[in-house]
Amino acid sequence: MQTINLGGLRVSRLCFGTEPLAIKKGPDGKQTQGDKTPVEGGEILAEALRLGVYMWDTSDDYGTHPHVREALKRVKRSSVVVADKSNAATYVAGVNAVEFALNDLGTEYIDIMFLHIVPPRPIQRKDANDRFYVSQDLKGRKGALEAYMEARDSGRIKKIALSTHSTDTLRQVLDYQEIDIVCAPLNKLGTYLDDGTQEERLNAFKALHDSGKGVYVIKTLAAGRYRDDADACIRYVLGFHDFIDVWNIGMYDVGEVKRNIALFSDALGK
Repeated sequence: MQTINLGGLRVSRLCFGTEPLAIKKGPDGKQTQGDKTPVEGGEILAEALRLGVYMWDTSDDYGTHPHVREALKRVKRSSVVVADKSNAATYVAGVNAVEFALNDLGTEYIDIMFLHIVPPRPIQRKDANDRFYVSQDLKGRKGALEAYMEARDSGRIKKIALSTHSTDTLRQVLDYQEIDIVCAPLNKLGTYLDDGTQEERLNAFKALHDSGKGVYVIKTLAAGRYRDDADACIRYVLGFHDFIDVWNIGMYDVGEVKRNIALFSDALGK
C-alpha cells in the first residue's frame, strides 16, 4: 500500500471508510451490510492495519465510533490515523464535538477533525441517520473552526479538515489557511455534486492541492450504489493520483480490503 503526505500527516493512500460497518449500503433496492458489531468491526480495522491500511474515517453520525474504539484497543495508537467529523457550527458546539470524539473513541487525540459537509450557504440537510439539521456554511462554522484551532494548538487534534459536496465551498477553502485538508465526492458518473461540473470539481481539487492542502475524495461508489461496478469506479478516481492524495472507500470486511489493496497496487504501483 502506497503512503503519502496528507496535509502534514503520513497516511495510507487507501482510507478505510467505516460507514458500511454500521449503515446499510449498496445499489438502490438491494442495500445490505451495516450489521457488524463493534467487536467485529474492531477486528476488521485491526486486520486492515496489518495489511497496510492505517487511515480510518468515521463520524459522530455514522454509528461507527464504537467500532473504531474497539480497533484502537487492539493496535498501537500511533500506528493509525483517525479522521472524525462533526456538524458543529458554534464555538461551544466545536469544543463539545472535540471532547465527545476523544471520549467516544477512547483516545487522547484525533488525527484529523472535520467540519462536516459544509455548503456554500446554510441549508437544511439530513444526517446519516435521516435526522434533519441546518448545515452552516464556512462563515457559520467560524466558532467551531476557532474551537478546532485551539484543540490543534493544545495537541487534542492534529489537523483541521473540511468536507463538502459543493465545488463553490472547495474554492472558498483556498482563503482559509487554518484548514489543512479537504474532502469531497468524486465518482465516475459525477453524482454528489451540489454545484458545478465534474471538470470544475477536478479543477478545484487541483487548485487546493497546488496550494499545499491535503486532498482526499469520498463517494467513489456513491454510498455503495455503484458497488456492482466497483473496480471500474475505483480505477476512474485513481486516475487523478497526481492531485488527489487519498481515496476514502467504504469497506465491509477483510475481503474487500484485500481486493482494494490489490486494485491500488495494480493501478498505482507499490
